[in-house]
Amino acid sequence: MFTVFVTGSLASGKREACLHLAQKGFTHIDLDELAKGFLEDELVQQQLVVAYGAEICDGEGSVVKSKLAERAFANEESSGALNGIMWPLVSERLANILVGKSCAHDPSKEKIVVEVAMLAEAQGFTDLADVVLCITASESVRIERALARGMQLEDVLNRIALQASDEERAAVCDTVIENNGSLDSLHAKLDAWLLLQEQERLF
Repeated sequence: MFTVFVTGSLASGKREACLHLAQKGFTHIDLDELAKGFLEDELVQQQLVVAYGAEICDGEGSVVKSKLAERAFANEESSGALNGIMWPLVSERLANILVGKSCAHDPSKEKIVVEVAMLAEAQGFTDLADVVLCITASESVRIERALARGMQLEDVLNRIALQASDEERAAVCDTVIENNGSLDSLHAKLDAWLLLQEQERLF
């Protein structure tokens, strides 16, 4: 089994990189989606209410993702509290998924790409990867992309400030791919990188 972790800051292009690798035969696992699944867990809901208040829930007691995000990404302390609740759960779930895939009928042919935004801020995640790939883009490009998605400038700047720097990400990555250009350019760089992996690893 060959497992690639793809990380990058807000609007860097990590999702597009993962989707492109999925078209090349990789199974795509999005850690944000895994985390969202835990929001239905009653114990997790209780921990989140203690950390952020009952205002993050709707009238039926379910966590409203937008309200949680508004409070969790308000500052570094709030963001750290969310990570402390969610990361251990997500890490364990991911490890179980990867172990299950490694026990498949022919695990040598299995290729996995894991999308993880806050890899540099987490502890222990990189131990599960064969290769860690970082997608970067200049801050001005990322801001422009995020605004085009409908985000508010204040929210964009706040989230960028709470995330690790490109230098911090590069320190935990094996390869950095710059993505200031077009999708075609990103895809070409990924294809070149993938070809090199195939030649070196023969998977």
